[in-house]
Amino acid sequence: MSPKPKKHRTPSGPRLPDGERQQLEQERDFLLRSLDDLELEHESGGIDDESYAELHDDYTARAAAAIRALRDGVDNRPEPPPPVSAKRRVAIIAAVAVFAIVAGVALAAALGARLPGQTASGNSQAAVAKTTKKELRARLIALQAKVNANPNDYQTRLDLARAYEQNNDPSNALKQSDAAIKIDPNRPEAHANAGRLLYLSSESATTDSDRSTLIASAKAAFDTAIAVGPDFADTYYFRGILYALALRDFARSQVDLQNYLVRAPNGQWSNAARSLLAQVTEQLTPSTTVVPPATTKKK
Repeated sequence: MSPKPKKHRTPSGPRLPDGERQQLEQERDFLLRSLDDLELEHESGGIDDESYAELHDDYTARAAAAIRALRDGVDNRPEPPPPVSAKRRVAIIAAVAVFAIVAGVALAAALGARLPGQTASGNSQAAVAKTTKKELRARLIALQAKVNANPNDYQTRLDLARAYEQNNDPSNALKQSDAAIKIDPNRPEAHANAGRLLYLSSESATTDSDRSTLIASAKAAFDTAIAVGPDFADTYYFRGILYALALRDFARSQVDLQNYLVRAPNGQWSNAARSLLAQVTEQLTPSTTVVPPATTKKK
């Protein structure tokens, strides 16, 4: 009697939702292109060996996971850690007495870093200061009317979030960013904006617990932004600052800043990223100063 043929075992895991296959194909193609770009950047000396190795391993692993998911029809990629609830984040920010538009001033000065204290539209704080309260109020009213007319407009929600930020109202700014995330969680801009707001707010937190919660939430938001939109360069810059200034993890900051510059060599934050990258790299470079031995006077 011939042995029974072995049944093919279907990989376990959540089935791919409708439309996710196209997203996985785009992610696979992007990661494969990124590997090619990374090779060219490394060969030209634009990225150091250690960062190249880490980025290469990361891209390869993520590309392989996407390819397996497309092949098997099952997404077994690891889930990102769940972030702190939106209600909890907003409550903590509401309790922060002063919203730090320019965060971590002392540490930033020590590192020579320019923080993401600009609005996402790229306006400088000086330009924001010239905007009168009346003009800000009129803009808020106009944008709120647009949101009321079309509450599912992703971009208008983001614009309203930025207007609230200009008006020094971080709680409502974060609410609008979260609303944009609910409208389309697969776009990176709102995740990145929420992370930036959370990080800036952490610098004014009055307790270590609240500060740690805001930093963890900011990192989770940046991680999610990169997971859903790895080609959105700004997130790497923002997370690179968080690693350097909040977590003092200069190695990861270096990788993120280099990642940003690979994607946006002439981007909005490119000069600031190069400046911070130089300072972060200096922090990672062992001192070569040799202290001469003490001499004793002859009797």
